[in-house]
Amino acid sequence: MKRQSVRPMHRLCLRSILACMLLFSGMPAEADLQTAAVAYKKGDFAAAFGQFKELAELGQPQAQLDLAIMYARGEGIAPSKTYAHAWASLASANGEQKATALRDELEPNLTPTSLQISADIQSKFSPAALDARLMPRLLQGREYESRDPVRALKPFMPSYPDDARRQGIQGEVYVEFLVAADGRARLPRILYAVPAGIFDDPVRESVMRSEYLPGRVNGQPVATPVSMFYNFKMDYGAAEYDGLERRVQETLAKANAGDVQAQMLYGMMIAGLPQLKKSYDQALPWFLKAAQAGAPYAQYQLGTGLMLGRGCHCDAGKGELWLEKAAQADQPDAQVSLAEAILRDRQDPDAVTSALVWLERAAKQGSGSAKLRLAAILAADAQPQIRDPARALGLCEGLEHEYRRDPVLWEIRAAAAASSGDFKSARKDQAEAIAQAERLKWDLAALTARQSAYAANQAWHGDLLAF
Repeated sequence: MKRQSVRPMHRLCLRSILACMLLFSGMPAEADLQTAAVAYKKGDFAAAFGQFKELAELGQPQAQLDLAIMYARGEGIAPSKTYAHAWASLASANGEQKATALRDELEPNLTPTSLQISADIQSKFSPAALDARLMPRLLQGREYESRDPVRALKPFMPSYPDDARRQGIQGEVYVEFLVAADGRARLPRILYAVPAGIFDDPVRESVMRSEYLPGRVNGQPVATPVSMFYNFKMDYGAAEYDGLERRVQETLAKANAGDVQAQMLYGMMIAGLPQLKKSYDQALPWFLKAAQAGAPYAQYQLGTGLMLGRGCHCDAGKGELWLEKAAQADQPDAQVSLAEAILRDRQDPDAVTSALVWLERAAKQGSGSAKLRLAAILAADAQPQIRDPARALGLCEGLEHEYRRDPVLWEIRAAAAASSGDFKSARKDQAEAIAQAERLKWDLAALTARQSAYAANQAWHGDLLAF
């Protein structure tokens, strides 16, 4: 679903995306072009070599050229004209002109055996090999491969926070959430907010109280992820988008020149500016370029796109590879999404344990969505050795400000209390969950079934976040 405005005060604007890019650029990465270049300039050739190699193996042309140069000079690795030729050839095939010159310089000095070794390396990392292993197969002008996208029916208009209005504070929030089969939002995840914490609550309120036409597969409603930008401005005028086309073209020029942050920004412009009239499949190639350059948030976007078949054909294997790269770089949203992907395979007895590892890492970074999912598992997982209701309640205590009006938090509290044998508290918290869910017009069947169990002094075990 394209990011869309709900009213002029909260319209998507270019500044929100620019602010978002500043946040993304500060995220840690295992390897990216900038940190590799910095390490090289400092003379830390071992670190630079490892980072360039990781990115070169993802098909990043500049990294392939840099890796070829380091092999040729013996920087950070024993010199090898054979490996230098292989990587220079790959970079040349990907459009790096300097790589062509290096390849042509090296080739006359290689034996037939060396040339065969070079060809073998090139085959392993050729465009065809990478297409099969990592690259998305794009759709043509469609949002999803196999589902009708979510549509907004009755957006709920959030109010401008009084304190922010009095102080003249403006800001932007980017949120992802799940629209369940009943057409109501679940699990809003604030991916960035500038300034932090000021507009989060009204955005959650807007998301949770809006009504949607759910996504559908073969005509049947299914839970579908959605993302949206909100821009909070004291005043709004037609001049907000003056010069937009010029800015877009400037960003595109920088992206074409290889600027990784511009590639990420241009992808977000396509995905988030309805004025451009472009579909998500046109954003993915720019996310791919930034992902190949080591940008964790781009890897997260690419991974989720592949997992969902959003803008490309669905390929869970490729999606998990990209999500894991971002997760290893400690991108918390990728860690949460990777945990969610692992949990879909409940037949694997180790699935929950593996998911908990990623959720714990994200929770240590302060991710509220990670803590919520972690608490849900610890409160009510079907495996008794996994459950830890006391810790689940402790996690909930730290989430009350953020999720106090979300029925899910109260459901987790209730399930944890019941798992501890405190059915009085379980019934009280479940009643609060039902009251909040009624306010939001959720389908109450699952909630009332759990309340019936608690009324009979029975604990409920299962997936609290299955919508």
